[in-house]
Parts: sequence; C-alpha cells; structure tokens
Amino acid sequence: MPQNNSASYETDGVRDRILEAARHELSLRGFQASSVRTIGQAAGVTPAMINYYFGGKRALYDAVVAEAQGRLHARLGAAVAEGPSAPRLAGAYFDFLAEEPQMQRLLLREVLDGGVDQFPEMLRPLRALLTEHFGGDRAVQAALSLFGAIAGYFIYEPVIGDLVGGDPLSPDALARRRSHIIELASKIEEFSS
Repeated sequence: MPQNNSASYETDGVRDRILEAARHELSLRGFQASSVRTIGQAAGVTPAMINYYFGGKRALYDAVVAEAQGRLHARLGAAVAEGPSAPRLAGAYFDFLAEEPQMQRLLLREVLDGGVDQFPEMLRPLRALLTEHFGGDRAVQAALSLFGAIAGYFIYEPVIGDLVGGDPLSPDALARRRSHIIELASKIEEFSS
C-alpha cells in the first residue's frame, strides 16, 4: 500500500477520487451490492488501483467511514470547544450532513445489512464528547433525540419532498430545517438541564 508521505500519493488525487466514488456507490447500494469495478470506473481507476490503495472493498468501506467519522468528530469537537451548547452542536452536525447527506444512508445500509460490529468503536469518541461536555445519561438521551431528528431528515430525504414542499436538500429547505433544529436543540437543552 502507498505510504502517506509518498509524493505521488499526495499530489495525484487518486485516493481522494476513489473515496469520493466509494462514498457515492456505497451509499446508493450498500456494502454487499457495491462493486469495486463500478467504484473504479467512477474514480477513473482500475479495481487493481483500489486494491493497491486500500487493500480491497471492506478496507475501502472502512476508510470511507473512518474518514467521514474523523471529519464529523473534528467538527463536533470544534463546536463544543467554543463552549458546550446543544444548539451549536446540533448546528455543526446538521451542517456536516447537509454537506454529505449520503453518509447517513451509507451507515444505515450497513446497520440493515448486519454490519454493526464496528459501530461501538465508531461511537466511542462521540459518547466521550457528549458526556464530557453535557453530563450524564439524561444529557446523552437528549442528544440522541436531537441527533435522531437531524439524521432522520437526511435518511428519509428521498421521500419527504411533499412534506417540505419541494427538494429537501434545496438551500431554502435546508435553512428552514436547520432553523427548526436549532430551536429544538435550545428546548432540549433547557429540558435536560
């Protein structure tokens, strides 16, 4: 596998193209139905290049999820670093999913396919962040309710167009939903205090 300090690894963008194509394919079809060949075609590489960079489809999937989780945890960490606030944390999570709505579907597909073994490890940093900044179980339960309200919007985006009066991912629809989420977060924060 290429090393992170390899000049061609850093400058040719192949790895990033593969990750982007994999995010799209895996979120549409799930792990089992996804094809390394299709991912390679979308990224402009051969399946052998995917194996070279990632070592196979499972490792590619794990890299897609780990990379997204890392970015999400960094964004949430930055939000609470400004001061623990449920609205600020909710806004950061909403903004992340608005930029990458396919991530919730990708993770949901993995859950539905029974691939939940890695989820406890993936959620450990999130639980630590929540308990450190928001307290005990009541705050974690409130956060779960809030995160569910945010994630559900992006999971069900393909079928809620009539409810929101058009494209759920349009800037106007996203702004209305984000505003509602911030209001909800403020109420949840009051409730869990």
